[in-house]
Amino acid sequence: MIQSLSESERGLAVVAHLSGLAGYLVPFGGILVPICMMLILSDRSHIVAIAKQAIYLNLAIFVLAVLAVFSMFTVILIPLAWLILALAGPVAVLVPIIGAIKAANGEFWRYPVVGGLV
Repeated sequence: MIQSLSESERGLAVVAHLSGLAGYLVPFGGILVPICMMLILSDRSHIVAIAKQAIYLNLAIFVLAVLAVFSMFTVILIPLAWLILALAGPVAVLVPIIGAIKAANGEFWRYPVVGGLV
């Protein structure tokens, strides 16, 4: 089922998708900006759902990064750590960008894996 965004929600949806990337510029921005959007725009369910996805994606990437760092302490798991980092890094950047592009076209898009939590 493809849900569409209204004309007035498209810009907010793009910002909500890209708000998860704020953590690369401001510490904890990838969590704080979507939380602020959820609080301010609580009457717009699509925007709140997108902001939740951004939070869940950031938390999942954080957990994977911590797992990778701890895996670096063991000789056997170092290749696993590099694999996690090599896969999680591009996903953390590309998924919000893809979501923003789809939102600009008026499509409500759920993130793979974490989008099912919303």
